[in-house]
Amino acid sequence: MHTSNDHIFVLMPSLSLLFLAGLLGVCWATQPKQRFLLWLCAAFLLTAMSISIRSVLKFEVLNHYVVLVNALFLAGAWCFSKSFSERRRVPTYPLAALALCAATLASLYYFANVAQNPVGRLHTFGIGVALMLLLPVPAVLKRGLTNDWLDRTLLWSYLFYAVFTMLRPTLVATFAHNGLGDAMDANSTYWLTTLMSILLFALLFTVLVCAVTIRDTVRQLRTERDLDALTQILNRRAFREAAQHRLTDPRLYPMALLASDIDHFKRINDNWGHDKGDEVLRLVAAAMQHNVRSNDLVARFGGEEFMVLLTKIDLQGAEQVAKRIGLELRNDQEVLPNGPALTLSFGITSISNAEQLEGALRQADQLLYSAKNAGRDRVHVEGRTYPDISFEHTIPADHPMALSM
Repeated sequence: MHTSNDHIFVLMPSLSLLFLAGLLGVCWATQPKQRFLLWLCAAFLLTAMSISIRSVLKFEVLNHYVVLVNALFLAGAWCFSKSFSERRRVPTYPLAALALCAATLASLYYFANVAQNPVGRLHTFGIGVALMLLLPVPAVLKRGLTNDWLDRTLLWSYLFYAVFTMLRPTLVATFAHNGLGDAMDANSTYWLTTLMSILLFALLFTVLVCAVTIRDTVRQLRTERDLDALTQILNRRAFREAAQHRLTDPRLYPMALLASDIDHFKRINDNWGHDKGDEVLRLVAAAMQHNVRSNDLVARFGGEEFMVLLTKIDLQGAEQVAKRIGLELRNDQEVLPNGPALTLSFGITSISNAEQLEGALRQADQLLYSAKNAGRDRVHVEGRTYPDISFEHTIPADHPMALSM
């Protein structure tokens, strides 16, 4: 019969799991989008309930509750598997998990109450839990391993725990003094090994998951800081940082800076509303991203002004990129229904060294406004001479936009 001190000792792993579950619950409450934290919290709670019942009940009584106790543990294993699946964004296979759970519980009931084979019961339990944990692993491995060391450590720790759970009865039978002869006792080598392994791995997973959550939160904050909220491209500050980094790589030269501005954007807002204006901004950002390469940068500098840094390109090539962007937007017949075509003006300058960024930004901006003053819907390139024509006179007198001036 257990004494009070014995109960405290055997319940310590359960209480520790409850503490870790509470910690994960707090993390989930602060980051509700990280749903895998909630599933891991549920896994720890169910596991704590299962091992608590198993720790305090005598073997004779436990046989009557073998299905309940092991069902709780298998449910915890499935929640653990679900947490891992949510984290890696792979399928959870609930029907396969349900079938596996039913087969495992049926086998456990048979070994506990029919065949009365404790060793078979332990092996069945280990295999069932391990297979439950391994359900999402093939899909994860099929998608390939990430280069992030935290995610890789989490994966290999998860795999190690699943394999260890499967092999635990064999390892105890091989290396323990009494083997599995007293495995059903609360103070047996097998049960103490089970409790310690669950607690140690739970602690490891909690530390890793908290580290991953903190890392993801920092990345999210950095992304929100660097991206324009409306268009989801770089903002002015992030563009300057990223451009300065690109300029330090000699392999990316020659470069060109492309400044652009949406023509008559205020009138778009006035005539079609600000929702349509927002749609136009997103459309322009998407068109620019379609026409640049992975090493190029696209940013919204504010209002209707955009900036593009093109790498490994000369001025002539940059001019062709600007024309492709303009043509794509001009040919979109749906963006401004029953209205004029959507057009952009561009100013393009070259960059030959890392010290030129600020000067290139000013020059590209000057060329942009030169293009707007020359009539809009055109590209002005560094080194060429263009006439300075007041843009108001380039719009026909009977045009709707001219009437609204």
